[in-house]
Amino acid sequence: MLHFIRDRAQGWIAWFIVGLISIPFALWGVNSYMTGASDVVVAEVNGAEIKQTQLQQSLQQYRDQMRNALGEQFDPAMFEGAAAKRRILDGLIEQQLLREANNSLNQTVNDASVSEMVRSTPAFQRDGQFDSEYYSMVLARAGYTPTSYEAQLRTDLLARELTSNIERSAFVTEEQVDRKLALENQQREIAYGVIPLQDYVDQIEIEDQAMRDYYEANKSSYTAPEQIRLNYIELDMETVADNIAVTEDELKQFYADNESQFVGNEQRRASHILIEGNDEAALEKIQAIAERIDQGEAFEELARSSSEDVGSASQGGDLGYFGRDVMDPAFEEAVFALTETGEVSEPVETEFGYHLIKLTGIKQPEVKDFAEVEDEVKKRYRRQEAESRFFDQAEQLANLSFENPDSLDVAAEALELDIKTTELFTRGGTEAGISSEAKVLSAAFGEDVLNNDLNSAVIELSDTRLVVIHKNKHIPETVLPFESVQPAIQQQLLFERAREFAREKGEAILAEIKSGADAEAQLDNWQAAASYGRDSEEVSAQILRRAFAMAQPGNAAEYAGFSADNGNYVLIKLSAVENGDPASVSEEDRETARQSLAQMQARAQLQAFIASLRAEANIDIIDKSLR
Repeated sequence: MLHFIRDRAQGWIAWFIVGLISIPFALWGVNSYMTGASDVVVAEVNGAEIKQTQLQQSLQQYRDQMRNALGEQFDPAMFEGAAAKRRILDGLIEQQLLREANNSLNQTVNDASVSEMVRSTPAFQRDGQFDSEYYSMVLARAGYTPTSYEAQLRTDLLARELTSNIERSAFVTEEQVDRKLALENQQREIAYGVIPLQDYVDQIEIEDQAMRDYYEANKSSYTAPEQIRLNYIELDMETVADNIAVTEDELKQFYADNESQFVGNEQRRASHILIEGNDEAALEKIQAIAERIDQGEAFEELARSSSEDVGSASQGGDLGYFGRDVMDPAFEEAVFALTETGEVSEPVETEFGYHLIKLTGIKQPEVKDFAEVEDEVKKRYRRQEAESRFFDQAEQLANLSFENPDSLDVAAEALELDIKTTELFTRGGTEAGISSEAKVLSAAFGEDVLNNDLNSAVIELSDTRLVVIHKNKHIPETVLPFESVQPAIQQQLLFERAREFAREKGEAILAEIKSGADAEAQLDNWQAAASYGRDSEEVSAQILRRAFAMAQPGNAAEYAGFSADNGNYVLIKLSAVENGDPASVSEEDRETARQSLAQMQARAQLQAFIASLRAEANIDIIDKSLR
């Protein structure tokens, strides 16, 4: 149906029709569109519903994260089905349980913390400064309002605070640290010998039929992965800005039209009296000082005698001139709310305690001359023009690439953009370029681009970067012919059989040793006993791992054997174990061990807390496919 519309419909009417159709598909998938409403409930936690839309959004985010992390190793099948959905649903259930725990504990996050988090988020900044209009625009594109986003942010901060409190409660004793250090610095006396795989290689002959049988049984291991090459056009706001010609007359007109943007920041001078603490006693103390000021006592003298801010008390509480975004948000709000010099605020609470604030000076901003701000004027003019042109061109790109779905030529020519081409890549994508973008990979291997030879929809890589892609070449997954992989199969079978011979010989020798035979007499390459630590570089890490996993010897030595990664069989003799001395460890290493233990205990406590919440909760998984 979508293919039919794209082939025949034109202009804004077509966009409107496809928009109506695509909204439910994008949000809820084909199944939900066919079978019912988007508000399908997949689970209930103490009566609170978890909707299918939440599950699908979280699952998609998880897939995107794993695609970026795994690259070519990414296998979509690993992240599909009931098991993957259940893992994500369990996470959503835990989030709901933590929210309820916050509510029961009356935990709160103040407005200042939310505001600070929003202001410090780079995505909401322009030129390194928070921009409220830009903030609203970015949220609108993501489907949020400032109110809904800040409510979600407050919930996330609360959950983070709760888990941090639980983790901070972890307690580690010095005895536990000593035990950890004793084990970490343990020395083990080890002797070992090797039965080399190479001793058996010349004795083995691999039959042609065995190779063919192996090939037929393991064809999936001998396939060339599916690959695609894309043509694409890219619209980038930076490129748009670079192509904007600027004249001095235009800049001067822009400066005149926007003179209010080119003024210095208002500066305010204030003095304060601080009483540390956020309890009732601190509040009563600051209120008593406020009454003395109301009765005529000098603010400066009271600051010298009563303020607990040692940095400013001797100066009568003077903090000098400062602008916005310097002080604590609550403190700053109170200062800039005062209207006349000499005016004193009501008590103001911050994380440092309670303040009385006196406004002692105001420096009004002054309009800067054009010559002073010419570079800034040019920068803002380019940005404004670039934004306007970018969004106009973005609309053109969407229309032209949709109305001419079989080629990028028309859109590229109209917008004066180059058609670029990627290298061939697999479903796992690449490390750089547009083929590293999850959204591009999804579209490239989607129905329209891959099978219908159509342009993709406009893909928004960021707020200022858009691409449209079109298939250049597609190579399906193909099984490599037997002749091309025969040498690799021969080597594989040779390795496996030789390793098996080495293992059989090694196990026979190990049995003899355990029956009383002399280990050194059994192997020409037997290595004499020596003491090694866990991280010793004098012996193979595989041997160390196996030796340190062995039980401590009693009256007689312990023996063990294993096949190493290289196919050799290794025999190990463990004759003695000596724990490390915690007293000999540096304070820095001791602190590292203490922190490591604390983190382990913290994780265990958090998991135990979540487990207790689950045990006490009434959880109903409604979708039977997720059980």
